[in-house]
Amino acid sequence: MLLFSRLVVTTGDMEALMPLVQNLAAIIQKEAGTTVHVWAGGNGFVTGSLGFSIAYETLAARSAVTAKLGASKAWWAANRQFREHVVSVEPDTINKYIRGGTMGPNIPLGTTVQQNQFQLAQGADWMATLKWAVEYVELTKKITGVDSNILHSIYGVLGGVGMLTGFPNAAAVDEYRSKLVANPDYLPKFLEGGKYALAGTVLQRHIVKIA
Repeated sequence: MLLFSRLVVTTGDMEALMPLVQNLAAIIQKEAGTTVHVWAGGNGFVTGSLGFSIAYETLAARSAVTAKLGASKAWWAANRQFREHVVSVEPDTINKYIRGGTMGPNIPLGTTVQQNQFQLAQGADWMATLKWAVEYVELTKKITGVDSNILHSIYGVLGGVGMLTGFPNAAAVDEYRSKLVANPDYLPKFLEGGKYALAGTVLQRHIVKIA
């Protein structure tokens, strides 16, 4: 399964942006029959960041959606309105799930996702990196009862490894973190991952579902 993601930095004027975002989501559903999830960037993001994500089974499915939207006048009109509030846009990325993954058409509003990601270090063993990532996720699940997805980039900047962990709200994130730091097995396994990550690329951020 694949996860398409687009991240834009906006003016942050949510009063003006929310109707536009909801209109974009409605058009994608109507014109392409696909659910897009819209996220507000929280901790670790530039203020005004908005993320858009769609899960696909294949690249062909992604291409079909793109073609349908490209032929929609409503889609282009909505984009023109939205882009008036956009400051910058990052390159689109597509990640492939290694562990977990769901089409997720019914993710509740307010869902908080913790993103952990890094770029593979020069010369790092790819298979050893994935082995560590799986062991890390299995350990955190054992400690907290919360599972995580593991992904790697196939379009965009290659060599990216990411983990996505979903929570119903920020309070659940606090509970998760408290359990991890209280367990003596957690920190050694976390630090072990340092040898696989390119220095300066390790990120931990939160996004919140808004549409």
